[in-house]
Amino acid sequence: MPEQDKSEEKTRLIKAYTAIVLSRTLDNKIVVSQRQGRVGFYTPTIGQEALQVGASMALQDKDLIYGYYRDVPLMLHRGVPMENIINQIMGNREDSALGRQMPSHYCDKKRNFMSVQSPVATNLPLAVGSAYTQKYRKTNSIVLTTFGEGSTSAPDFHAALNLAAVYNLPVIFLCENNGWAISMPVEKQTLAEIWTKASAYGMRGVRANGNDLLETYEVTREAVKRAREGKGPTLIDAVSFRMGPHSTSDDPTKYRDVIVEEGSDKDPVIITEKLLKSKGYIDDKFIESIKTRAEKIVNDKFEECAKIPAADPSSAFTGVYKESSWMLDEEVKDLL
Repeated sequence: MPEQDKSEEKTRLIKAYTAIVLSRTLDNKIVVSQRQGRVGFYTPTIGQEALQVGASMALQDKDLIYGYYRDVPLMLHRGVPMENIINQIMGNREDSALGRQMPSHYCDKKRNFMSVQSPVATNLPLAVGSAYTQKYRKTNSIVLTTFGEGSTSAPDFHAALNLAAVYNLPVIFLCENNGWAISMPVEKQTLAEIWTKASAYGMRGVRANGNDLLETYEVTREAVKRAREGKGPTLIDAVSFRMGPHSTSDDPTKYRDVIVEEGSDKDPVIITEKLLKSKGYIDDKFIESIKTRAEKIVNDKFEECAKIPAADPSSAFTGVYKESSWMLDEEVKDLL
C-alpha cells in the first residue's frame, strides 16, 4: 500500500476506533446512571459499535439516516455532539425534541439524522420515500436506514423493500442483526437468513460480519457505490452480538444462557484493537490514552448536561399549532 494511502487508512481507522471506545464508555455511564435513578430509560448499544461505525465510514455528510434507538456509535462517528445525545436521554431544556420523545429516540437535523420512532420498522417506508425524493431531485445522496432483525417480520419491512426495488432507489437497509428481538432469538423468529429475504423483491442482499469493522465498511461501501451509480438498493445483514440487555428495563439472564462478556475475544472493541495493532497503527499505550480521554469526556459532558433544568412544561405546546386558540389557552393555564 502506498504511504499516502496507508496514512489515510490509519487516520480513518483511528477515528473509527475512537468513536467505538467513546460510545462504549458513554453506554456504560448511562446504564450505571439509570441504575442510580439519574436516567429513566436507555437502550444500550454494547456489542454493535463496530457494525455501526463500519457502515458510517462508507457514508458522506450529505447522506440521510433513518435510524433506530440503538445507533449512538453511528451518531458519534458522524459528528453528533455527545451532549445532544445525553440531553435527549435526560429530556432537559437543551433536548432538540424538548423532552417529548422517550429516551434513546434521537434526532439531529443538522447532520441528517431523522427522528427515531418506537414501533419497529416504521422508519423503513419513510427512508424509501426519502430515497425517492433524492432520486427525483438528482441530489446523488443516498439513504441509510437501520433496524434490528426482529423488524424483518413486520409488514413495513416488506413494503419498504418492495417499493425500493420496484423504483430502483438509492437506499441501503442495514439490519443490525444482534440475534435477539428483546427475548425472541432469531432462529425462532424466522427460518430464512435475513439477507436472503432481499431476493423475494428482486434486490441485492448480502451478509457481513458485524463485529469486523473493515468487513462491514467494505460491504457498506460497495452498497453505497451501487446506490450512487443508480444500481438500486441493498439489504445488508450485519451479524453481531447484543452483549447487554434490550433495554435497562430488561433482564437477559431470564432467557439467555450465553452472554458475550465485555473484554472477551468476541467483543468488537477487542477485535478492533487487534486489527489496528496488527497494522501497526496503535499500541497498548495509545489504547490506554484513548480510553482515559473517553472517560474524562463522558464524565464531564454527563455532569454538564445533568445540571440543565428539565424541559419547561409550556414547551409541550411549542411548534404544535401555528396559531393559538381559546381551547389551547385554557389547556396551557391548566398545565401551568
